[in-house]
Amino acid sequence: MQIITPFGVQALCKRCGECCEKGSPTLHISDSELIKNGTLTYSDLFTIREGELVYNNIDDEFVTIDYELIKLREKPSGRVCIFYNEDSKECPIYENRPNQCRAYECWDTQKFMTFFNSEEKLTREHIIYNMGFLKEIVNKHEVKCSYANLSDIVQRIQKGTDMVSELFEIIEYDNTLRHFLTEKSGIHEDHLPLLLGRPIIQTIIMYGYRIESNDAGTYTLVAI
Repeated sequence: MQIITPFGVQALCKRCGECCEKGSPTLHISDSELIKNGTLTYSDLFTIREGELVYNNIDDEFVTIDYELIKLREKPSGRVCIFYNEDSKECPIYENRPNQCRAYECWDTQKFMTFFNSEEKLTREHIIYNMGFLKEIVNKHEVKCSYANLSDIVQRIQKGTDMVSELFEIIEYDNTLRHFLTEKSGIHEDHLPLLLGRPIIQTIIMYGYRIESNDAGTYTLVAI
């Protein structure tokens, strides 16, 4: 069956998986039921924190966001949604997929954009609002390791100010906290991308740098 859209003649969704391969969906408040009923677990999710660089698969570009997002995790090999089977072109949670997946129509992205911009996004606050211990830790991490703080430090380094030690202090705090949560607090390692976002030692690449470390745990800042 075909339909006529403002963009011409286009077949209805064939479940080709192209959208699944270009990036995982962002979760909205309306998707919280998927966590409650067990369709999605904390291990399936990760947080994009305010100020982080994120891929916009609609405009095919990387942008810095000024708000928090929770997304389904993606496969290490790229941006393919963790649930998508590339061989069989199937999604095991298709009947219970997030609402952003339901709204996306590759032949006309207007419905998707309307949904994305009008529906409230799910955040960590919605998930851990009643977990006092975790909420306090997440909030402290967000203050200490904010991308606003990181951006300021990196800009000063680029202007010649010696603030590399301040940058390494933040990275060390981020790494140590992750170790503490898994080794001392019993938090599953797979839950860290949701609770704390991606490790700064990985995301620092968004500023044009990478971090190298030796066996002694000493860091070196390397321009890419």
